[in-house]
Amino acid sequence: MKEKIAADFREEIKHAFEPGAKVMSADRELRYCLELQRNRIAKRKLKYTEEMVHKGAFPEGLKNVRSWRDYHYETSWTVDYIDHNTTIQRDGLKTYRHGERQAIYETVVDVRDGEDVSGDDYCCPNCGAVSTIAELQEGCSHCGTSFKMSELYPKVANYFFVYDMSGRAEHMWLTVLKYGVYSLPVNFLMCVYVLYTQYGMTTLASYLLNPLMLMKLIMVMGVMLPIFGYFAWIFDAFRIAAKTTPVFFEVANARKKFALKMSMFCPEFTFENFVARMVSLFKIVAFSDNREELPTYSGRDLGTVFDNVVDISFLGSMSCKSVKERDGIVYVTGDVYVKTARDLGDRIKVKDEIYRIKAGRRKEAMFNTDFSISKNQCHSCGASFDALKTKKCPFCGSECQTENTDWVIYDIRNVEFELLIKRLLVAFIILFLIIIALLDTQGLM
Repeated sequence: MKEKIAADFREEIKHAFEPGAKVMSADRELRYCLELQRNRIAKRKLKYTEEMVHKGAFPEGLKNVRSWRDYHYETSWTVDYIDHNTTIQRDGLKTYRHGERQAIYETVVDVRDGEDVSGDDYCCPNCGAVSTIAELQEGCSHCGTSFKMSELYPKVANYFFVYDMSGRAEHMWLTVLKYGVYSLPVNFLMCVYVLYTQYGMTTLASYLLNPLMLMKLIMVMGVMLPIFGYFAWIFDAFRIAAKTTPVFFEVANARKKFALKMSMFCPEFTFENFVARMVSLFKIVAFSDNREELPTYSGRDLGTVFDNVVDISFLGSMSCKSVKERDGIVYVTGDVYVKTARDLGDRIKVKDEIYRIKAGRRKEAMFNTDFSISKNQCHSCGASFDALKTKKCPFCGSECQTENTDWVIYDIRNVEFELLIKRLLVAFIILFLIIIALLDTQGLM
């Protein structure tokens, strides 16, 4: 089932931003944030096209690349290698296009013990219509009654894209040849420089004007092409490593720190399961136009900081800054690394950003992995409404308390500049110590 859910998700996500699309292979939080993003794109009259074409040495991607278990769930990664092309268009907007070879990672969550009941029939308690339990995930299609039900696992809880530096999206020799083509100007200049040092400028000019000699030069460049391609590929790998190294140090011990701290309060969570939930809740807050009505957000007014955001891509990294308990609520703070696409009116601006998120959950909130389904009712007036999308009953205005049962975000702030200053300070201290050491070895101190 996990392999099928992952494969279904890859197909559904291609059409996630088309009118009326439903990504039913995603869990309810991810499904809702995709719905909000689709509404944001439509509101700004954008045409958002996403193409993902499988490409690689592995016919069906890689299953169960890594997996983690807690008391209730098994969380695993599946990977596929794709050509990923994104296009954003609108009248008066400079068309945004981006294409890249990438690996798509999906976080698939399943219960450790349970059975598949998605195909079982259930009678709506409001109108009596019979539907399968899977069909009731979005409410009764006949009367609109909302249901409080256990998640129908397995489901995709999170996904992210990583640039395919390894070349697994295609055969290695193709990757090397591509880089060789990119480095042709350097290849040509290097060959010309060698000829110049050997024969001088006059002979070089006559050499390049001779068709036979020019053909020999092209043949030499052809022989050198894979060599230049290989070194260009290695250089690109170092460039990307240099860019991601600061992130690596920020998140390197996050999993271990989270497990150690949470073991004292709520040992039921793996870090991957927590990250998946935080990314979805963060996106829900960012794409919502009525944040004060969200049951999963109890923070300050964010103003217009996210109003022009049309896409948020999780970069696969989240740190764990602190885990604390106060008044029966466990608070976890961490930095989420994302890439945002903002609609500036005449163009789309894409930028890497870092947001610090503080979330909390009551310690005594119970887990129950046995499947259950019931009519979702307001505790005050008994009306049925979707408690994931609004904290107040639309009929009587009573407020539900989400933090009694699940995670709630209490604060979101951009810390990109703060972390940049911190890294520059660390780099300055290291440079200062190196200079002091060199001066000391030279006897100048």
